Amino acid sequence: MFNIRLKRLREWRNMTQKELGLSLSFSQQTIHKWETGTASPDPDTLIKIAKALNVPLDVLLGQSNVSEESAPYQTPEDYLTSVTQSNTFLSLFNIDPNLTQDQLNTLSHQLYQVTKVIVEAYQSK
Repeated sequence: MFNIRLKRLREWRNMTQKELGLSLSFSQQTIHKWETGTASPDPDTLIKIAKALNVPLDVLLGQSNVSEESAPYQTPEDYLTSVTQSNTFLSLFNIDPNLTQDQLNTLSHQLYQVTKVIVEAYQSK
């Protein structure tokens, strides 16, 4: 159960195994082992994982579901901000990973504006 929940929460946060591993000082291979159930983190590491994913420990362990308060994205803007600041997004679109926070915010805002236009076009049909 933990391994499935870990993978879902990590993906929900739009993080790669490598990104989560770096935030916890573990390798991508270790995260992979946890997600496939071939290894398990110790109790102290579980707490660190929950903090890194910004969810309560009981959610990480599958003892309760994600509440609205702990949901990673409250608005479309929150989601797009997370996406544009992920290393995966930046590398896929060949964007300099050393952008300033202001540049990342501008990128996120522009992406949101374009997305709104696309959504409106499909909603009117």
